[in-house]
Amino acid sequence: MDNWGVSGQVDYDLGGAALTSITAVRQWNWFPRNDSDMTALSINTQNHILNFQRQVSQEVRLASTGTRTIDWLIGAYYFRQVVRGYSRAEFGPDAALALYPSDDPRVAGIATDDLLSAGRSDPHTRSAAIFGQGTWHLTPALNLTAGLRYTHEDKWGGYASERLFAQPTTGLTAAQVARVTAIRNALAPIQSFSVDTKDDNVSGLVTLGWKPSDDTLVYATYSRGAKSPGLNLTALPADVDPVVRPETVDSYEIGLKSQLLDRRVTLNLAAYQTDVHDYQTTIVQQVVGTNRYLNYIANIPQVRSRGFEGDLAVRPADWLSLTGSIAYTDATYRDYPNGPTPVEALNPTAANPGGSPVRNFTGQRLAGVPKWAASVGGDVTHAVGGGAEAYLHGDWSYRSSYYTVASNSRYGLVPGYGLVNARAGIRLGDGGRYDLSIWARNLFDKDYFQTLNVQNYGLVTAILGDPGTYGATLKVRF
Repeated sequence: MDNWGVSGQVDYDLGGAALTSITAVRQWNWFPRNDSDMTALSINTQNHILNFQRQVSQEVRLASTGTRTIDWLIGAYYFRQVVRGYSRAEFGPDAALALYPSDDPRVAGIATDDLLSAGRSDPHTRSAAIFGQGTWHLTPALNLTAGLRYTHEDKWGGYASERLFAQPTTGLTAAQVARVTAIRNALAPIQSFSVDTKDDNVSGLVTLGWKPSDDTLVYATYSRGAKSPGLNLTALPADVDPVVRPETVDSYEIGLKSQLLDRRVTLNLAAYQTDVHDYQTTIVQQVVGTNRYLNYIANIPQVRSRGFEGDLAVRPADWLSLTGSIAYTDATYRDYPNGPTPVEALNPTAANPGGSPVRNFTGQRLAGVPKWAASVGGDVTHAVGGGAEAYLHGDWSYRSSYYTVASNSRYGLVPGYGLVNARAGIRLGDGGRYDLSIWARNLFDKDYFQTLNVQNYGLVTAILGDPGTYGATLKVRF
């Protein structure tokens, strides 16, 4: 992978207002080489997409300066991007038995062995927006902030695929040739299509903030956001739309930010609810009776996330600081009647001979979100003479279990875990110019998963969390 970017910012004082211009160009190139069956077997020996991304953006803002009854900001934004992708997929001699265990091994072998295909895609995005925001100081203690943004987006692109090699079907019966063709159409379909979509949306926010004292803020806010339509420029099942509908988000939050006891205590509290309509997510769907998977982006009709969070910082003495935080999140699918069935419940049974590729997930947990997260930490400092200061830091963080597959398979449930980090060091010189420390991340070398994924023939893959990592750091300020 290689990437580079250049950006430049110009600020100009107009007297009573400030003009800001930000221009940026970025490029990203990705050269993967993936043996994607993740085993020593020759099943899916190649499955990757080379990507070449280019983008340019321009933003211009004009904002008021100084003390005013109403502070304001207006601006415009433009963005252009293209991503050219070149995919390749190849299957080896073990693919027949792994992917089609119920088929005639000879027929499935001819269909899959050394099957090689390639594809090309080129999604384009062009986006333009105008926006404005203002804060009305109703009283010295009461402020009302409101903002609006209008965005227009055009997306277009195409996808084409071809087969570069397939075994000859000489000597097979007509029925066997038909089965070979069906398998190849499933693993390496030949498709060519182009698609485009446009979207206009208005997003915004309104926030009321009240400061009963200089060190306390009580606020309530509502915001509406949007994610533009997406494009499925890849091999798709016949019933999947290449255009992914736009996602809209309505968010509500109330909270408190405060400092107490001569600012030795900081307490922040918040409660929120977020309603997402046409939630965009990646679907991994297994074909009933096979070990073949389909991957595409689709919309989930409605998702809701609500909860509360709080954080506390206490400085009982000049040499001691303590922190703590806790968050609870109730994130569920509110309307999701056609979710992908977990692999452990997918295969045909005596009670359901045809199997069922979909399951009603309405009311179930949203993947990727733990219910609980918490942390505690502490810092101790001690003067050791000569202007030097020794310090010690420690923290513990925890997150409860969460699913990392959209089907909520029990094999994709990451157990909860807690991690401990620590640092000890000394600061020397004027203002701590020199800082030497030793540190540990994941101090007790806790084994934990970041993600878990499962395939129907028993393979469970994972991204592991970082192991215990230890080191030393020297910082010098010039």
